[in-house]
Amino acid sequence: MSKLVNSVFLVSGMAIGSGLISLPISAARLGMKLTITIVLITFFIAYKTSCLTIDLMKKQGRALSIVELSNEISGKRARTISMISLYLLSLALLCAYFAGTTSIVSSFFSLGEKIATIICTVFYAIFFLIRTKTFNRINSSMVFILLTLIVCVIFSLSPDIIEQNAIQNDFSAIMPFLPIIFTSFGVQNACPYIVSQIGLNNIKTIKKAFFIGILIPAIVYVLWIYATLSKIYSSDIDLYREILAGKINVGIFIKALCESVPFKFETFLFEGLSLLAILTSAAGTCIGLISSLKETTIGKRKSIIAMVTVGIPAISTLLLANAFMRILSFGGMIATIFVIFMPVYLESKFGRIKPANIFCIIFGVLVVVSELFM
Repeated sequence: MSKLVNSVFLVSGMAIGSGLISLPISAARLGMKLTITIVLITFFIAYKTSCLTIDLMKKQGRALSIVELSNEISGKRARTISMISLYLLSLALLCAYFAGTTSIVSSFFSLGEKIATIICTVFYAIFFLIRTKTFNRINSSMVFILLTLIVCVIFSLSPDIIEQNAIQNDFSAIMPFLPIIFTSFGVQNACPYIVSQIGLNNIKTIKKAFFIGILIPAIVYVLWIYATLSKIYSSDIDLYREILAGKINVGIFIKALCESVPFKFETFLFEGLSLLAILTSAAGTCIGLISSLKETTIGKRKSIIAMVTVGIPAISTLLLANAFMRILSFGGMIATIFVIFMPVYLESKFGRIKPANIFCIIFGVLVVVSELFM
């Protein structure tokens, strides 16, 4: 039971972090009906692609990363494509989470970007290099606290401040929203880790962990988007217009939420929630990346792992403006290769492609088109 709970927390935390911070900003131009519809579709895609990867592992008889699955089922060319997409996706997400953390720390404590980056670099290095068992317990605790904070914050937003016209209905915002929402459900990187923890003899339990773990973020996202945007709309209409125009970063958005509540306790909830949200996503992504790096020669040395998981994100934060949203959107496009296209291709080696997988492919194509041409 503890393995199931830990797995659910890992999957939920991996998704909720980035989505909790990025989705209100990217969904501001959508109405609630469109938002709910897209969230449900993405929930379906995330669950089906996770199950697909798990089924591929079952056919091979052991917990394998998508890189190993590609090599065993299709050969070196597929392995190379999977490896490049996996590393690009993981690094893109870590860069986004690091940039988001830096932005929030800088806004909360009125620090310069360089100082905030140094603080985050030290923290991430310590956090990522602790022992796996300890890391697992810390992550589960963080996700539990995060979910508790989310419930408290949502209920602290009084119903009388939520207005029906707080969120627009703009169909042109659907395509730009797709890469962000797809990235926000990016949990497939944790598949080999969870399979190894629970065991392939418990496939139903593994899929149950992913179903519950993905469903929790889907519910949270809908409530969170509506509550936070309504709060900003009622407390600072000028800022809300800037959100619609895409002119604010995550640090400003979270700080505005903190300033919109009357009590210090609520401000503390917002601050703790925002930091935990990104850290839990970073933790899940880092587990998947480190597990993959350990399959290679360079992954045997902790110094190289630290450079990849912390050094590159720190540098990207200093070089790119508004890196959090830009990298998340790019990560959504890269994720389609690793999450949708390659697993479906590998599954086709065993027989006919299922209708659900065709639907996943169509969704993936839309994400790629959105990122490249919209």
